[in-house]
Amino acid sequence: MIRRVLAATDGSEASLAAVRYAALMAKKHGAAMTLLYVVDIKLLEGPVVRDLSASLGSVPFMNYQGIISRLLEDRGEEALKKTGSLCESEGITTDILLRTGLVHRVIVEHAHLADLIVMGRGGEHAPFLEGLMGSTTEAVVRRSPIPVLVVSGKVPESDQMVVAYDGSRQAKKALRFAAELAEHENRPFQLLSVGDETAQGWLDDAREYLHEHPTVAGFERRSGEADEQILRFAEEQKAGLLVIGAYGRSKLYEMVLGSTTSHVLNQAQCPVLLVR
Repeated sequence: MIRRVLAATDGSEASLAAVRYAALMAKKHGAAMTLLYVVDIKLLEGPVVRDLSASLGSVPFMNYQGIISRLLEDRGEEALKKTGSLCESEGITTDILLRTGLVHRVIVEHAHLADLIVMGRGGEHAPFLEGLMGSTTEAVVRRSPIPVLVVSGKVPESDQMVVAYDGSRQAKKALRFAAELAEHENRPFQLLSVGDETAQGWLDDAREYLHEHPTVAGFERRSGEADEQILRFAEEQKAGLLVIGAYGRSKLYEMVLGSTTSHVLNQAQCPVLLVR
């Protein structure tokens, strides 16, 4: 079901962990990999560089911009060399790409020729985000045409998978993807719905759909705040992977009451697979 994995790297420890997980996924599925490093065009055309150009004059600025561009490309090549060696040691067929542009847009463009994106939660700015999701990661999750797997730390040892289901269009897609993934990898999963009687209806619908899937280990309904219950259940199950439908609510709802997806991504201790 997964024939090509797209792993985005920026040279950070967070993205290196993501590449390791991507290599694991590629090996399990006999898939090829694409390693992508994007030189952020905002670093070349941003306000700091423009202010510097005004003080140095146009000719020095042109040279300065070229130097910065070369330094960023060198950094990207070094990151790709390191992660490429990792994939090569695992015997994975790997394409290596260095591009320049708006980072999330370039990643999403290349997603159209892949089946899964794998990236770190925080990237190179993770130490300053104190574990929170970076803006690039959120932008990719919101726009990606394919599932996105977000890795927050080291590759977990547990095969246990938890699927959070709320009956939304995105959740139904996530459920189908999770069921196929579980069967292909022969890994068990627990399905969780959070809410009142409506949640019981979601659970019943999912149970009917999953009737012929032998990898389902159990069904659970809980009451309370969805994000808190999802995180608690994943921790109780010692989940190695959490699967959810991404951003099922409107942006207006998210602005007023917050996003379950964002909260889960920021707090989850295991990799999170998001499907839109």
